[in-house]
Amino acid sequence: MAKIDVAKLPGYKPEMTAEEKLALLDAYEVPEPDLTGYIQKSAFDKTASELAEAKRQLKAKLTEEEQKEAERAATAKALQDELETLRKEKTVSAYVANFLSLGYDEKLANETAAAMAEGKTETVFANQKKFLEAQKQAFVKQTLEGTPRPPAGNPDGASITKEQFNEMGYSERLKVFNEQPELFKQFTEV
Repeated sequence: MAKIDVAKLPGYKPEMTAEEKLALLDAYEVPEPDLTGYIQKSAFDKTASELAEAKRQLKAKLTEEEQKEAERAATAKALQDELETLRKEKTVSAYVANFLSLGYDEKLANETAAAMAEGKTETVFANQKKFLEAQKQAFVKQTLEGTPRPPAGNPDGASITKEQFNEMGYSERLKVFNEQPELFKQFTEV
């Protein structure tokens, strides 16, 4: 509710007492509000009732054939939507199978297939990059696991020390001479 500013009432004087202000307020009559552009509730309710009745009559006038045609159209739309969904799922499923056969893990294959079906090439290329990195890492790991380790010992391939050579007999020294001539030469130099 709006407040009334007593200072704006006709006949108001700042030196008035509280009783005089109350008397001025009692004498003031509030003007009728300007409701131009507004509709009375009764007129609105009457129009809404008439509209509802007109809709009911229009629906009743629809022939049985028109209603069946509307139902057929709705059914056809639902079937078309379902068909499009199934086609997309089939396409994605085929793509997933292809990606799995290439060696993709299941999660990456599903994500890539969905992106491919939706035409999101940036995602397809990003996932291809992830796949190639994983393949590269697997290859390096497999190669390292399959590579034999060199035997521990001297870098020259010497499996004996100078002290061991000095303790050897003639036949053992001859074997070292035949198999490792550089090592024999190293141990026999004066």
